[in-house]
Amino acid sequence: MKSLTRDEIRRLLVCIDDKRDRLLIQLGLALGCRVSEVVTLELGNILPDRIIVIDRKKQSRLRECVIDSDTRALLDDYLRASWEDERPRKPKLLFYFSYKTANRVVKRWFKAAAIPDDKAHWHTLRHTYVVQSLEAGVPLNHVCEQTGDSPETVIKVYGRPSIDARRQMIERTAYWRN
Repeated sequence: MKSLTRDEIRRLLVCIDDKRDRLLIQLGLALGCRVSEVVTLELGNILPDRIIVIDRKKQSRLRECVIDSDTRALLDDYLRASWEDERPRKPKLLFYFSYKTANRVVKRWFKAAAIPDDKAHWHTLRHTYVVQSLEAGVPLNHVCEQTGDSPETVIKVYGRPSIDARRQMIERTAYWRN
């Protein structure tokens, strides 16, 4: 599984002109959540102070995730617009479609951003969150809290840093130099 580069993330976000689709993809990048978690996100689980409670139904487990201020502003804007819209919606859900539709949305916008087909699925957003967070120096326990994964899973599945990230780490930690 490959994650998105910073350039691919920028191209992706710049090309999305639909509020719903932008929010869906940005939540994937900002939360590192599973597609099943985002399409079952209930409005009551969106709390003040940029906190979203993710309900992992198959494990009967809740976790609090924090989103950045830009994603929160996009979420608030989407909610205001969706209440003005006349489309029917399931009353308690943020989105009113299945995980298959979410994956079709991802494929559509990845294609528009000229991102390779082998990356065009939801899990790439999750993978990108983990890789970018670890490479930015976010502590492993924070990444685990956000994704709901164990440290072992994060390290085994996502934790292999790129060669460039390892080079930068070696340069930063070369304690024997003056």
